[in-house]
Amino acid sequence: MVRGASAGAGRSASSSSTLSRMSEGGPSDPLARLGERLSRARPEQGRKPSVGGEEPPSSSIGFGFRIGIELLASLLVGLALGWLIDRWLGTRPWGLIVFFFIGAAAGMLNAFRAAQGLGRSGRPQ
Repeated sequence: MVRGASAGAGRSASSSSTLSRMSEGGPSDPLARLGERLSRARPEQGRKPSVGGEEPPSSSIGFGFRIGIELLASLLVGLALGWLIDRWLGTRPWGLIVFFFIGAAAGMLNAFRAAQGLGRSGRPQ
């Protein structure tokens, strides 16, 4: 039994010396190499030309989706607020109707502002 304990103690001493040797070297080589590769790759990535050689043109479909989503979101927010006010005040359908029109007006105003910005620069903002 004493023999087994002394053998286990010998193993822990050798493993602790291995651990101390591994931690003495500072940062590990794979991490240092990765850092070097990343710092070299970042400037190279900025130099790559795009396919057409210029910036890609703004997408009209993307702008259309933006307008549609803004209209839909403002309507949904107006409807939700109207529904909540109706439930809170007990004025069923009037809050829903009023806030539907407020949401529709807000959505149209957002779409108008986005379309005005498109006319100035020729590109969506």
